[in-house]
Amino acid sequence: MPPKRPGDGGLTGAAQKRQRMREQRTIPVEGGHARPGGSAGSGNVGLPPVLEVEKFAQARAFEITAMQRAMKTAKEAGTQRAFQSLPRHLRRRAASHNIRRLPERLRARARGEVPKDAAKPKRVTRSMLGRHRQRPGLKAEMFRKRQADKMWLETHVWHAKRMHMTEIWGHRLADRPTAKAFRASYRASQHGALVHDASYMQYFELEGGFDNLKVILDEICDPAATSPASKRYSTGAREICVDVYDPEASYPCGRLGPATFIWKPETPSEASPIASTSTSPSPPQRRTLLIRVHPAVARVAALAVEHVILDKRLGLDVALRRFDKEFLTFEINGRRSTEVVKAVLKPTNATNGQTKSAWRALDPQAGPAGLPSGMIIGLDVYDPRLSFPPQLEKSTSRADEPLLPAPAIADTSMFWNAKHRSSIRKPRYKKAELDARRSENLVPGTRLAPLAQDDRLPVLLSQRTLSAPLSHEEAIHGWTLTVPAGWGMAFWSSLVYSTPRVGGLRERSQQYQEARALRFPEDAVDTPGFDEYEVRREADEKGYWDRRPPAKRPSYDKFGTGSPFRVDMAGVLSTASRRAGPDVLRPFVLAPLIAERIHSTVNADTKADAKQGALAPLKPLARQRASELEEQLKQEWTSVAPSADAPVPDLLASAMVHVRVTPCTRGVPQDYGMIYELSPPVVSDVRKKVETSLAAKSVLATGEGDGPEDLCDRPKPDQVVGRITTGSFSLSDGRGSGVAVVSLVSFLRIASSQSGKRPLVLFRNRDVETFRAAFVDLL
Repeated sequence: MPPKRPGDGGLTGAAQKRQRMREQRTIPVEGGHARPGGSAGSGNVGLPPVLEVEKFAQARAFEITAMQRAMKTAKEAGTQRAFQSLPRHLRRRAASHNIRRLPERLRARARGEVPKDAAKPKRVTRSMLGRHRQRPGLKAEMFRKRQADKMWLETHVWHAKRMHMTEIWGHRLADRPTAKAFRASYRASQHGALVHDASYMQYFELEGGFDNLKVILDEICDPAATSPASKRYSTGAREICVDVYDPEASYPCGRLGPATFIWKPETPSEASPIASTSTSPSPPQRRTLLIRVHPAVARVAALAVEHVILDKRLGLDVALRRFDKEFLTFEINGRRSTEVVKAVLKPTNATNGQTKSAWRALDPQAGPAGLPSGMIIGLDVYDPRLSFPPQLEKSTSRADEPLLPAPAIADTSMFWNAKHRSSIRKPRYKKAELDARRSENLVPGTRLAPLAQDDRLPVLLSQRTLSAPLSHEEAIHGWTLTVPAGWGMAFWSSLVYSTPRVGGLRERSQQYQEARALRFPEDAVDTPGFDEYEVRREADEKGYWDRRPPAKRPSYDKFGTGSPFRVDMAGVLSTASRRAGPDVLRPFVLAPLIAERIHSTVNADTKADAKQGALAPLKPLARQRASELEEQLKQEWTSVAPSADAPVPDLLASAMVHVRVTPCTRGVPQDYGMIYELSPPVVSDVRKKVETSLAAKSVLATGEGDGPEDLCDRPKPDQVVGRITTGSFSLSDGRGSGVAVVSLVSFLRIASSQSGKRPLVLFRNRDVETFRAAFVDLL
């Protein structure tokens, strides 16, 4: 009977495997036939009296090498294939059947493992494609059509091949790597370097008289924070991040989100103008202010500025320019981020002496943590492709004196010139042309010497610190690199090649969580950016929940979880303030500085006094609106505190604060979890049980067991005082941790009732019935 398939007449799979194993266990020998019987057959006649080891080993080098190779091959033949011997981050699926995908040192071994027909893949030529795919410029046209309803970053194609992509904020962005890199990314952000393309950030510019710009900033910026118009930042030596508010809303309502302000450095003529002999008044000092905002708040922030310009009638003096794809932003975090930055950026010879000295004084070993927060370094650098691949510095140079911010160090005039940015938007030379120049070098691999016609690029390098608003204990330090548009891949290739890990939106959020910093818009529950984010997340999570069968999904009605897919703080505030309905409330989150002052007044223990003393230098920076709000909240609390049945005033009932949730024993807070307030008698009983549990290394939780294992009776739904906005396992703490937003009146009531001790509450995740004890600390 003939075989059913053409290949059935050959060897079976088992026979091929045995043949391959036999070939791999065979030790080749050098050419020539040995004499019959070997040395024993000849009676050992003619052997030299002395054996020289070096000459013997040299004469038998082929046999020794062959034996070692055969031993290694035989050992690895039955356990793993050639492509599996690579590290996981270098493995490719195509390498399992395409030998050309493997490093050259492994190709010889892989030829015996891959079938012969797969070892020679079919080469696709242009003639094999359809005529509709041979038209020049077709790929660019296809890419333009795919960007009709969303924007791509300049590094989109690079990310799309290596990352899971998501559509958010009008962009197509990288969410997370395809490789398992969650813990590796955390280690990189702590001990190495992690790079993230944040070019989705939006920019707009204000130009006008300094006094008029100061008026605008006073109207839209948080009055409880340091003003961007203060002398500390108006020189242009530092950048500052401040919350922006809607000028049409009454403070503290109307928060829009954070914005970063960068002043154009003052030139000597602007800083100290020469007095004129004429009696005519000098023209007002004109300044330029660059504002970087998140895409979720970019439109409303620009509208807020326009409203102030029209309301104050500043249109003739102040110009507002909104940029679209004008600047690119890269974030490099970690202890080795300075080493990466110095390897990629090569300052030109025209850089001023003070900037060169500051650049040389950057110590890669100390990292960005050794610099003042927000310090800016302005540089004119060569095309990074000329020095590709970048080489990390082996030696470190330590400065005798600390490096301090200065306008001369931050000054790079070409960065602020719109015409110059437009002229360099397209690189003068393509990568192929630079490779052709590099091939002409006498020594392969040497860098290209910059020529007069090569591009010079102005960039801004600013120190970046992620930390909690009132503490810098777990801070993560790094750099923010701002470059002109058109040079995304040129800088990105060099940054990635400098040995950092690449992170997406998930890794960026993880950095904020580990640094105990507030994320935007995930934790900003009183902003329009959070409303947009929550609507999208609710549609995704509820859709996933609806698609699962009832037996395979949590029953939130049974658990008693209200609004399981939304952070419904209006309902929580109405319950915490004992009001009839949530419609009359306009929730707002208190500024950290004001919340800390009120908390210190209510809970005047030594720890609060220490914090108050540390914040004393910042008190004069708060302006009149913030001071009035603070005094009004204190008066309202004084009127409510003596009586539990007294009605809570509107302002106090609408206020919220951010807290850090730390479980006492076991448990991981998760998103949408609930925070429960306990009465004073129950709190003292729970605190004793928690202390006993910690001493005995046991775990207690209400709802997990019965009888003595319970902390207390199950709290009622009307005891909910807050919701968890961010919660997961913290790799830096080695335990669960979360960020929650709670009612201010409830937090003050908890702090005052527990007599100066660390506030203790219960928390429950939305899909379980287990209540666990946790401490809450003000952020």
